[in-house]
Amino acid sequence: WQEVSAPVMEHVSTFAGAMFIMYNAFAVLVLLNLVTGVFVDGAMKLSRADREVELLDKAYKLFKDTDEDNSGDISWDEFKSRLSSPEMCQFFEALEISMARADDLFQLIDRSADGRLSLEELVAGGLMLQGPA
Repeated sequence: WQEVSAPVMEHVSTFAGAMFIMYNAFAVLVLLNLVTGVFVDGAMKLSRADREVELLDKAYKLFKDTDEDNSGDISWDEFKSRLSSPEMCQFFEALEISMARADDLFQLIDRSADGRLSLEELVAGGLMLQGPA
């Protein structure tokens, strides 16, 4: 810094040299902050994508395990009977929802309001409730 700021301090003024040094320090700080922001943004996008893939996997396992009659839908009775299963616990943990709210969750993601959840409703509802991370 001295090679660059010394001529300014000698030929212009000490104050101008000090301002030049502070300006350069600030510019470097801004540049480092920008680079850090780009890396953090990339990491957040990867993390969000990983969470979505994890949720999709858990929703598929839950659906496959809970659809006892292989109808392609999960009824409330099937859903309720599997509330203590590890797959259901993992699904609720991924959504960060209490198991006590199972009835509310079922009704919320049952978009067709027919008392049955399709795989699409379960996945779409899970992604909707997971929200932005």
